[in-house]
Amino acid sequence: PESYISMDNFYTATVYNKGAEIIRMYQTLLGKDGFRKGMDLYFERHDGSAVTCDDFLAAMADANDFDLSQFSLWYSTPGTPVVTFGYEYDQDAKKLTLTLSQTSKSEQGPLHIPVSVGLLDKSTGEEVVPTTVLDLKQETQTFEFDNLKGDVVPSILRQFSAPVKLVPASGEQDEEALAFLAARDTDGFNKWESGQVLFTNFIFQVMDGKEKGSTQTWDFVKEAFRRTLNDYDSSDFSILAYALSLPTEGTLAELVNVVDPIAIHKARGDVKKSLAREFQADLIKRYEKLTDSMSGGEFKVDATSIGSRRLRNVCLDYLCSIRETPEEQMVAADLAKQHYETANCMTDKVASLSCLASMDGEGASVRDKIMERFYREANGDALVLNKWFTIQALADLPDILDRVKALKEHPDFTLKNPNRCRSLVGAFAMNSAFHDESGAGYEFIRSVLEELDPLNPQISSRLAGSLINWKKYDKERGMRMKKELEKLSTLKPISDDMFEIVSRGLK
Repeated sequence: PESYISMDNFYTATVYNKGAEIIRMYQTLLGKDGFRKGMDLYFERHDGSAVTCDDFLAAMADANDFDLSQFSLWYSTPGTPVVTFGYEYDQDAKKLTLTLSQTSKSEQGPLHIPVSVGLLDKSTGEEVVPTTVLDLKQETQTFEFDNLKGDVVPSILRQFSAPVKLVPASGEQDEEALAFLAARDTDGFNKWESGQVLFTNFIFQVMDGKEKGSTQTWDFVKEAFRRTLNDYDSSDFSILAYALSLPTEGTLAELVNVVDPIAIHKARGDVKKSLAREFQADLIKRYEKLTDSMSGGEFKVDATSIGSRRLRNVCLDYLCSIRETPEEQMVAADLAKQHYETANCMTDKVASLSCLASMDGEGASVRDKIMERFYREANGDALVLNKWFTIQALADLPDILDRVKALKEHPDFTLKNPNRCRSLVGAFAMNSAFHDESGAGYEFIRSVLEELDPLNPQISSRLAGSLINWKKYDKERGMRMKKELEKLSTLKPISDDMFEIVSRGLK
């Protein structure tokens, strides 16, 4: 929006994220050396002074003699642009033709969008054209790649070169190409993104009533998952970990017109368990190999060590999702407990506790013991206690709302501490249980906001954001959310911060 009642409401994650992406696009367009030249000129001109986005753009443009006037439209264009793509390989001419089109809410014409592209040989997976930045400056443009030796698979929007939504012009994803890229792409982002699209397709198929989804899609998912899990040649463990992880429930919710959080949660959980059972032996092998390589070693924060922990914790998460029988519940609980007891850092302890937090049945006693142990070991450390509250608020348990209400009365909880408030109340608002059909989760959040607003309007307005997207949900849930917003709108007194968010949400 061009204006705000309360300036506090301007500083959202969206503003910061979009600002960071725009700055990153400068480097994509100008190169690292060009970006550095622009930064040097920027500091030379403005060090110690108040500046604007226009000042930053001017320094980048002047230092590189580069016309950024069209690029400047990014600052005034709301929403997320959409780039559609289509391609065709001419076997006789040995040429690939790539067509890109853009749509956005820009009122002053097309944006300047940097689209990084690479080409991989379809038969070998070898990169035959390295990452090349294409300047998409018109509504539709065609780019040609000549002198190719054979058919290729394009890897488009490498390194997430622009914050856009990339969709095929046909409207249908080429799942064979996605499986190929998920397993073989040399670009880490596209390797991850291709897998995420495959996972997403299959999760939605399961959610739409196809109990096991499409057999073909499932085969592609398994191929990509197997190749990634068993890629022992790669030393980039972080990329492997990300590539094995399913899209979050929040990400999935953004991709549907009408959100059913419970259905999304169930479908995602079913797919996760199916993968865990299908690859249980491979997951155990990878987990044990990583455990052996880390055993007895000193704690390190280099990229390899961080990646090893990340991949090991992803394997743990999958293995602990297998807990349908009492025997499986005990095996999962024991594995998570051992993981906790041998941990030499907070990352591993939190990973273990996150798995244990949702364990019920035969694993409940282990869950409670480790949860209590984590609390004692925190020894009053505020940041560690915040983790403790958050992990419990996100747990997948049938009585989670009652547990959150009890935690709100815990001696270490207070609404007067913003981070402590976010750690429990904000975390619960991200739990699918928040959207229980009874509306009890919405009522709880509204009651907390009534207490919180006089204490901290900035935090109350942020948390009120959990209710304002009611139009995206099914009619019954949406009306329940709107009802709680309407109650908040009549609150007296009410801060300007929360009044602005609530009133906008009711429009």
